[in-house]
Amino acid sequence: MKALFGSLVGLLIFFVPFSVGSGKSTVPLVTIIGAIKAFLGANLEYITLGLTVLLCITWIASKVTGNAALQRYHRKDNAMVGLLFVLGAVFAALLVFKIGPDWFLHKDVGGLALYLGGSVFLTVTVAGFLVLFLTEFGFLEFVGTLMEPLMRPLYRLPGRSAVDAVASFVAAPAVGIFITNKLYKSGHYTQREAASIATNFSICSLGFFALLASIGGIMDYLPHMIISSFVINFVLAAVVTRMPPLSRKQDIYFDGQPAQDAAEGTGVPGGNILMRACTAAAERASMTGPDVFYKYFWEAATFAQKIVAYILSIATIALIVGTYTPVFDYLGVLFEPLLNLFALPDADKIAPTVLLSLAEIALPAIIIAGADVAPMSVFFVCTLSTIQIIFFTESANAMLESDIPLSVKDLMVIFLIRTVLAIPLVALAAHLIF
Repeated sequence: MKALFGSLVGLLIFFVPFSVGSGKSTVPLVTIIGAIKAFLGANLEYITLGLTVLLCITWIASKVTGNAALQRYHRKDNAMVGLLFVLGAVFAALLVFKIGPDWFLHKDVGGLALYLGGSVFLTVTVAGFLVLFLTEFGFLEFVGTLMEPLMRPLYRLPGRSAVDAVASFVAAPAVGIFITNKLYKSGHYTQREAASIATNFSICSLGFFALLASIGGIMDYLPHMIISSFVINFVLAAVVTRMPPLSRKQDIYFDGQPAQDAAEGTGVPGGNILMRACTAAAERASMTGPDVFYKYFWEAATFAQKIVAYILSIATIALIVGTYTPVFDYLGVLFEPLLNLFALPDADKIAPTVLLSLAEIALPAIIIAGADVAPMSVFFVCTLSTIQIIFFTESANAMLESDIPLSVKDLMVIFLIRTVLAIPLVALAAHLIF
């Protein structure tokens, strides 16, 4: 009963849409986050500022005071990371108090970074806390046991990794990464599995799909974007997980123990798979106590706090470079012949956007918004952004902040591999739809 009740609460919060107010159906998680945003209003900017300044202060204090608690909190934060914390706090102060030139304060540059910082903090904190109903009451074990026959042969991954993908899809990529990191540290995933899941199943959230379609002016094709992205993401995962650098990651657990070829769930061979899934869920739920509520809230909030600092520092710089310099235009020249090969209209206009998602997922759509670009190509740009997965305003920073063994070099290589492999598949989907 404990497993059933807890899992049902998690399913209702994350996956079951309800009609609220205007009649628009949304999942309770989105409604809760939206209600908190509406309640906080403009105060969210000051909260974002406070978070970055506090993080900056605690990092400096951890280096000069020798406080054990602060040192534990910043144990992975070296001088470069500390510089990003300071830079994030400075940028946040300038943006909140509207200090600086117009090109910096612009709503699509500094304004976008400030908005994303507050939005991501709320989303990761709320969703990261509520996800305990999916992770601590046996739902992962239930799904993992059922999905094992599919996930192992196709992706060389545990069945429970399917839940990570769905959590990202419904909430945010950072939420999926938070779950993956949590399970990696608790011994559910090996280094290779955790790295593969984080970089292939931290799918763009439904909210971002709507945002991109709205910016690009193709809301009528929102369902097509979602279905195309979901299918292509799972196709790519089967390939990318078998390629370097992911294939070269070690099959050892967080504590250094080698991987065991043990079946998920109860480990009982044979029998009815549904019964084994239910038994596995019940066993997991029996180990969950009331302390997980405080533990999950604290871990989600502190995890989100550092991501906010990264967004305010790295994303602001990336948005400035992408908006005001020709750097990405030069990089786009490499992809124009490839886009022409797949007969995409306005290839010269959309080629510069191909690599922009590395900085921010919405940047490609923003760059072509209002331009004279064919709807097919707008669809291509927006859908490709959702498939590239790795972007430094959120998912990449969350991966680097986690304990999963992924370096900046790894992320750059995986981003390029996914981009090159995704282009023909997204182009095919565009031609089939238009």
